[in-house]
Amino acid sequence: MAFEYRFERVMKLAESEKQNLEAQYKRLFDDFERLARKLIELMDLKEKAQTDLQKQMSQAITIDQMKMGITDVNTMDSLIDVTNKRYIRAKVRLEDFQTRLQEKAMEVKKYEKMKEKQQMIYRRLMQKAEMKQMDEIASQRTVSR
Repeated sequence: MAFEYRFERVMKLAESEKQNLEAQYKRLFDDFERLARKLIELMDLKEKAQTDLQKQMSQAITIDQMKMGITDVNTMDSLIDVTNKRYIRAKVRLEDFQTRLQEKAMEVKKYEKMKEKQQMIYRRLMQKAEMKQMDEIASQRTVSR
């Protein structure tokens, strides 16, 4: 009689869900990193646009050139705001997924521990049954002599 874990299907399902969550978490993390890089890039571009505007303003420039420089800086600000909001949403989603993933990992671990305990109980019962059988064989041999 082989050991049969009664929650094997449930454990396999939980492991599958955990792997699925890990894959989704990795995709979310990649998106999060991409947004972070884009945000840094936009901030660098804004800083460059501000520096260029400062340089131009220290020299003689036309009002149209100054308006264009200010418009560039304002455009960068709005892009940074939009990207920052997306970044924050991605961070919240990532933290939520991380929590769900940790909960699922704990669930899988719980099933694994239960399986280990049941296997140990099964082994002990098998040893007891084997010892009992050996005792019966020994007692039958003694009686037959």
